[in-house]
Amino acid sequence: MLQRFWNGMQYVPHAWKLCGSIGIRWMLFIPIIVNVSLGFLLLRYGLTGEVSRRIVDSLAQNASPGIMVFVALLARFLDVVVFILVTYTAVRFGTVIASPLYGAIAERVCDTLLPNQDLPSRSWWGDVTAAIGYEIKKIGLNIGFAIIALILSLVPVVGVVVDVGWTIGIAMIFVCLDVTDASYSRRGQTFRQRAAELKLVLPEAIGFVVVALPMVSVPVVNMFTVPWCCAAGMFLATEAHKRASLR
Repeated sequence: MLQRFWNGMQYVPHAWKLCGSIGIRWMLFIPIIVNVSLGFLLLRYGLTGEVSRRIVDSLAQNASPGIMVFVALLARFLDVVVFILVTYTAVRFGTVIASPLYGAIAERVCDTLLPNQDLPSRSWWGDVTAAIGYEIKKIGLNIGFAIIALILSLVPVVGVVVDVGWTIGIAMIFVCLDVTDASYSRRGQTFRQRAAELKLVLPEAIGFVVVALPMVSVPVVNMFTVPWCCAAGMFLATEAHKRASLR
């Protein structure tokens, strides 16, 4: 069990080496360029920064000199919040825009690790619509899990601890689903089918997420690491599908 957990932690570096050995490492840099470009456009021209600035300016105009320090602190806080939201939004939109490329990477990874099981090809529009559908489903699941987290936080004494544990667990599940989506989406597998396959490689999946979760959670850093972790997720999904086919 511990060896399988350790193997899962190695998927991220192994995926980098695998992409280099089959000549697709350059594909990882295109989503990075998309993420950075979207982040720049959102920060430079988007409404998020403008809205926060207008809020602060409005408060500053109506504030007395005694609370200007509070307004200045609020401005810095809003800048951080906007920056985090912009980087997250850029990565999510970048994943949708670059979904055809992720699909191509998934095909190459599958061809290498499972040469006798071809991953079905799909048009670029099919990849984009599937990615949009996945994001919509994820929003619905997030709302449901957020309601459960709110209920758990109200439990006396242990509510906060349970809520934190629940939130971390859900975050780990979504990371695993996010980075394996390109492979499973190409096969037309439902969330239940994906969960059934990933259950077969649960120790590896946990080890992988322990490494991947910090990489995809840090703002700005995630613009560069999400494509890499997606490649590693395809490695994980292929391993899960291989074990499922042997059963």
